[in-house]
Amino acid sequence: MNDTIELLKSVYFTENESMIYVFLLENPGQTVYEISKNIRLSRSSIYGIIDKMHQEGVLLLESGNKELYYSQDPNELLSMLEFKHQEHMQQLRKQLNQIKVQPLKTPYFNMNGFDAIIGKARTLLYESRQEVYMNTDLKLELFEDAFDFLNRKGVDVHVFSFAKTNYSKPNVFIYSHQNEQNESNRLMLVSDLKSVLVANYDPFRGEWQATTTQNHLMVSIVSEHIHHDIYLIKLKQKINKSLFETYPDLAIHTKAEKLGKEILKK
Repeated sequence: MNDTIELLKSVYFTENESMIYVFLLENPGQTVYEISKNIRLSRSSIYGIIDKMHQEGVLLLESGNKELYYSQDPNELLSMLEFKHQEHMQQLRKQLNQIKVQPLKTPYFNMNGFDAIIGKARTLLYESRQEVYMNTDLKLELFEDAFDFLNRKGVDVHVFSFAKTNYSKPNVFIYSHQNEQNESNRLMLVSDLKSVLVANYDPFRGEWQATTTQNHLMVSIVSEHIHHDIYLIKLKQKINKSLFETYPDLAIHTKAEKLGKEILKK
């Protein structure tokens, strides 16, 4: 009985209306006094509820020496509720379409903690429908089940990494500098050119931090960054030496470039 009352509450009725309907379904032909007594509601409060339910066709009234109330047949009730639901949905659709929609905002969400960040990354992977780009030195086995799931959906994953890895999956394309390293400290992930996650280990705070957003510019910047990293490593493999050794005039002599040169030499 309690389950039925909860279901009625979830689709249409208040708790008191649900109790009245179920009580009369099990005990048809009751007066207001008997209803009040059995479900423990005062007669002063129950009159208005019963009158409303009667007006809506949920309760039926038999007049005679006593006014006796009955619950509407369940199948009839369900038909009524379905009709009202459809009617309300049509009205709601009409009202919502008349509202002037404000431009969609694309906030940045910050996260802390390795487990939370990996959980978000896995969620983005599972939600992907077309293509994924990643830049990470984490162990790719962390995402094993997600990669398998994406493989069954026909979704390719393109991974750039500085770290040494022998990981292999038919839908995971890895471009790695194969550098030996002791610790992991980065994760960038783009899903379907719609969502992006950027995370790193902060040595000063001793924890992982991340930002995730659907901001179009941020998605584009990280996507381009990962693509350029892949282009550079493919060029390095093609010419079999450092890009700056082959084309020294590429240099623009910045601090960031000096750091990049050291990495590319490895």
